[in-house]
Amino acid sequence: MKTFMKNWRPNRMKQFWLHSLLRTYSWVMIVIIASFALLISYVNWDSREKEARQVSQRVLTRTVSEVEYYYRESARSAQSLVDNQARIEGIYKYFSLSTPDYFYWQLERKASPYISVSIYENIDDLYVRNDFVTGVAIVLQDSTEVYVSKRDNRSGYKVSADAFKPDANSFAVPVSDPVSDQALGVIYVSVSSDVFYKAIDNTRGNIPIAVSITSPFETEMFHQGEKSDREEWLQDETAHGYQVQVAVPRGYVLSGSISSSVFILALSLLFIVILYVTLKKTFSKYQTQVVDLVETIHDIAQGEQGKRIDLTKKDQELLLIAETTNDMLDRLERNIHDIYQLELSQKDAHMRALQAQINPHFMYNTLEFIRMYAVMENQNELADIIYEFSSLLRNNISDERETTLKQEVEFCRKYSYLCMVRYPKSIAYGFKIDPGLEEMRIPKFTLQPLVENYFAHGVDYRRTDNVISIKALKKEGYVEILVTDNGRGMPAEKLAEIQDKLAQRTFEHTVDYSGKRQSIGIVNVHERFVLYFGDRYDISVESVEKEGVRYRITIQNEEKG
Repeated sequence: MKTFMKNWRPNRMKQFWLHSLLRTYSWVMIVIIASFALLISYVNWDSREKEARQVSQRVLTRTVSEVEYYYRESARSAQSLVDNQARIEGIYKYFSLSTPDYFYWQLERKASPYISVSIYENIDDLYVRNDFVTGVAIVLQDSTEVYVSKRDNRSGYKVSADAFKPDANSFAVPVSDPVSDQALGVIYVSVSSDVFYKAIDNTRGNIPIAVSITSPFETEMFHQGEKSDREEWLQDETAHGYQVQVAVPRGYVLSGSISSSVFILALSLLFIVILYVTLKKTFSKYQTQVVDLVETIHDIAQGEQGKRIDLTKKDQELLLIAETTNDMLDRLERNIHDIYQLELSQKDAHMRALQAQINPHFMYNTLEFIRMYAVMENQNELADIIYEFSSLLRNNISDERETTLKQEVEFCRKYSYLCMVRYPKSIAYGFKIDPGLEEMRIPKFTLQPLVENYFAHGVDYRRTDNVISIKALKKEGYVEILVTDNGRGMPAEKLAEIQDKLAQRTFEHTVDYSGKRQSIGIVNVHERFVLYFGDRYDISVESVEKEGVRYRITIQNEEKG
């Protein structure tokens, strides 16, 4: 232990375990925060992946529905061009006649006022009724020419069947004679790509997406976004064979996840730095307090008994440890002081015992011989006095340090009796002990000095009503001992001096080898009660000149643990 304390100062920073604790705690927090950040990044990536799949599925379903819807609308519009014989005849006349002849034929041909046989009027009406249509192409079976019309050129024109190429965004609608159900040919209805863009944009939100629509003839009608084999395509097919493919670019999920992960990791790194700085500052303050505490204990161990731990810079549990340590050191110092004082008292008592060379047994035997001689001479009163004196002397020089309350009071009675013999008509005494207190243990010679003080200083032998009493009363939670007399009392200055001494709980002793007898007074009684009962004991004294003195001793009941 001494070697450790000797090497503590030069090696304290190297041996101080708070550094290792700080590093360990910091690494643990870094691993926890980093793991948490990676977990959040993974959850974010998984969430974006699931969101992309859900959006892709919604766009796929919506696009299939739109394609089917516009195919049906296109088929209905195309069929309306051949829904009766007059319109079929008008289409055939358009292909078989020249343009002037076709106009002349229209003037000659009279049909119902509700049915138009003009291909121009019917096509124009189709554009008016369907704003999504951008073009119409009519291909009749066995015809060498094809009629082509655009929204910006509604009257249309004829092209060679060999040179005709349908628009990529057109639906091929087979048409037939409604009466004979004979196939007439195919009408291509071109649809604006905007209708698909709008449907897709309303469904995808802010997520980029690639969409492809392929006709049953394996021609791509519509495409949006970049097409790559790396994407995971979702596909479905309409009731009429149009295939729709949808995919979210992998770059969107990857770039979004990377950017989110970078932000989360950067935020985590910032949090780690802040946490480390805070922990270092906190541990540094804690370490300073612990080092000061240990160094102070080291100084005390090296001999600076009066030094104490500074409490002004301690917090929480270290403050409690410092306060408890200081209190323990104070109590230890007091105990050492008390033991030292008791040793001085014991040496003094031993010296006085050595000075008394009379053999106690010789004295007892002599007194007993005198008492028996008095009995033989019928001097009974003298024999009683000698017996009481012998008992008093035997008790006075015994080595016992404690006695019972009954024995102490009996000792006071014998002493009072011997004092009363000199003045039998001037002094009276009385003693009372409540039941149950007879065997109470108290220090020896603690009540007798108070009685002795009365007979030495308080009795007025000119009076005939001198009296002293001792009462031991059992109270609620404590025992009360009253020593009361009606003697001379004491001056106020003397009373104040005694009260100040009785207020003390620590005592100083000096050894006197001069040979003068030191009186065992009230202060000695107070000291012995304090050493025996501690804080459970208390004493007070009251006095008025010419009216006597009253000592009140209280002893609290011992708590049962």
